[in-house]
Amino acid sequence: MKKKLLAVVMTVVMTCMMLTGCAKLAPADQTVSALFDLYVKDDASAMQSLLGFSSEEAVKAAFMEDSANTDMVEGLKTALESAGVEMSDADIQNLTDTMMGMMAKTTCTAEITEESADVTTVTLHVNGYSNTEMQTIMEEASNKMVESITEEDLLLIAEGDMDVFNKYMSGYLNDFVSGIAAMELVAEPVDVVVDCEKLMVEDNGKEIAAWLPSDMQGFASDMDAAIFQQ
Repeated sequence: MKKKLLAVVMTVVMTCMMLTGCAKLAPADQTVSALFDLYVKDDASAMQSLLGFSSEEAVKAAFMEDSANTDMVEGLKTALESAGVEMSDADIQNLTDTMMGMMAKTTCTAEITEESADVTTVTLHVNGYSNTEMQTIMEEASNKMVESITEEDLLLIAEGDMDVFNKYMSGYLNDFVSGIAAMELVAEPVDVVVDCEKLMVEDNGKEIAAWLPSDMQGFASDMDAAIFQQ
């Protein structure tokens, strides 16, 4: 259920640097918290304000491969179609909007737990959702679909009638979306430890120094695991 992938830009627009005699950097806990908002909630406003980017679009260009909801819709639709399932744009958009709404409800607090000249460790306390509960909702929607299939329709599906199959899949998807829309955040937060370095990002040719995760891919994976907890 990955919402988006953070671009691996360490060798292109982010380079390690030794900062001597430069302006004081924004605190690492604030930067990592802003990165959480960007990755999980698709909200670039905190990062723009904190690091002085020219626009939210510039923030996303620096950190994200893509961020448009339309791209997410197309991605989900393509994945379903590759499995032989054809869903309407409205069904896919409903799923996307629900997932984005869930992400908007997630919370995190950040604190610096260790500091040195070159590395600062930030611990994020993330309140996400139960992956087990989501799997249960998925199974219940699947069981409901199976129980609703008539013998006549079952024969048509066995003969390859995709219109009938997609009718039931649309019902399954809508039941799944209704289920996850009602999910509540897990009360106990998950702790994610993030080691940060002094790095550079680029905003339309302008370099901006910041404390950022040493392992961006690892940060993305850790966020996914924290948002959908086992």
